[in-house]
Amino acid sequence: MGWGKLVTKAHSRQDAYRFLPIKALMFFVAVLLALKLGFALFTKVAADEAYYWLWGQHFDWSYFDHPPLNAWFLGLSDAVFGTNVVGLRFPAFLTFIGTLYVMWLFAKRLFPQNSKQSFLVIVMVFLASPTLFVWTTIVYHDHLMLFLCLAATYCFTDYFARFAADEDTDVKMLYLAALLLGLAGLTKYAAAFLGISVALVVILSTQLRPLLLRPHIYLAGLLTFTCMSPVLVWNLQNDWASFQLHFSDRYELKAFQGINAATFARYLFSTALYFGVFLLVPLVGIFWPRRYETDFAKLGVRLAQITILTSLGIFVVFAARGTVHWYWSDLAYAMMILFMLLYLRWAWLIWAHVLTSFVFISYGLLSYGILPFDYLVGAKNVEVGRMHGWDEVAMNVENLQTEYDLEILATTGYPTAGQLAYAMDQIEIYDLSDKRSQFDFWQLKVPPAGSDALILHDYFGDLEAARAKFERFEKVQDFKIEALGIEFYWYEIYLGQNSIGPGPR
Repeated sequence: MGWGKLVTKAHSRQDAYRFLPIKALMFFVAVLLALKLGFALFTKVAADEAYYWLWGQHFDWSYFDHPPLNAWFLGLSDAVFGTNVVGLRFPAFLTFIGTLYVMWLFAKRLFPQNSKQSFLVIVMVFLASPTLFVWTTIVYHDHLMLFLCLAATYCFTDYFARFAADEDTDVKMLYLAALLLGLAGLTKYAAAFLGISVALVVILSTQLRPLLLRPHIYLAGLLTFTCMSPVLVWNLQNDWASFQLHFSDRYELKAFQGINAATFARYLFSTALYFGVFLLVPLVGIFWPRRYETDFAKLGVRLAQITILTSLGIFVVFAARGTVHWYWSDLAYAMMILFMLLYLRWAWLIWAHVLTSFVFISYGLLSYGILPFDYLVGAKNVEVGRMHGWDEVAMNVENLQTEYDLEILATTGYPTAGQLAYAMDQIEIYDLSDKRSQFDFWQLKVPPAGSDALILHDYFGDLEAARAKFERFEKVQDFKIEALGIEFYWYEIYLGQNSIGPGPR
């Protein structure tokens, strides 16, 4: 087996197809899967994971930051397994199994004579992307959205390929694709990029344009929108608050107001770095003109190309207005990886990607599981530091709650409120910051008038906003979190007395 050329021209010469040795592939996939399991079981719960867990304890049509499907699953998993890391991350375990199955379906269709090897390469490259490794392990909404979008991509591609060969082909796969896309949209708004891309593929392809003269493509679209009806119901009830957040409120600059060079540069740099710098080659290479032997390959690549262009293009524009997180681009990278073996030629690039990823994964296991690595070299990373020490935090808060005989607990920021709620398994925690969050819609922003509360404050909190909600406000404890003799985060606990109560809404 050769270690040089990985793939020849666009699946056009199966006899010249050269894969990496299957035993090497199996070894590295096994190592990455073991690391993934370790990451799931032994790393600390992230702030947003706890926040989304809290959503699952407050069942609703939808939520301020995102659609509801992930939160519904988290609530169900917690009810079955209890409040622990297994119960929290079990949904991500299931969706990753589903993602692996979708990859296998693609490998069989794209590389029928080398399906096992191609499947292993796809899985290895996917897991070796630090962002995709982590985001399919923790229970941010992406783990579910990626599975549903990749499954929908397979179903759409399968139906489009069969329609291109026979316009009277069965339409069941089209409706399954629409259902999966609708559920993806019920998970995260970024699924809209796939929906837009499906529409553009149909409109731009002469083979698929006859679909526009038939009712099924429109009925499938109606099914997708019907799946998302809970999101519309919630936004109608709450003055379109979630849509307003994502299209306007979260950005520092309004449309056409200028360019925020810092957020723009940060998005480009972090996206390239955290998905894997070597993946920039196939990400660009997918747009190189080439011929494909099957309609499945041709139309699948076209769907991936348009999804990549639309999503990355929109995020680049929005990054010039304000903060856009690199991981919002995960769908673009995941879809590219499905098809990259059709055109990628260099085995060394695969190995470079995999081996460099172990640096990031090792950093993640150490920093999120034991101690923020940055502190060992004299730097700081408070974003990681806030994940640690919650057993100690919960114990201190519980002791003071007993000492002062208080029922109301609060924090000075919504992520910390989610973490405290998860650590204490107590869902009625107040977020006293002025920043809008899901706590506004639970009426948990200001304690009842005349009440007293114990307030946890940290680096990210808005202490002055909390102080303004009480007539008397005093610090009762402060403490630091440390590991291996290194202090890396701090907390303060305040007693707020005689709440002024909620004002006009």
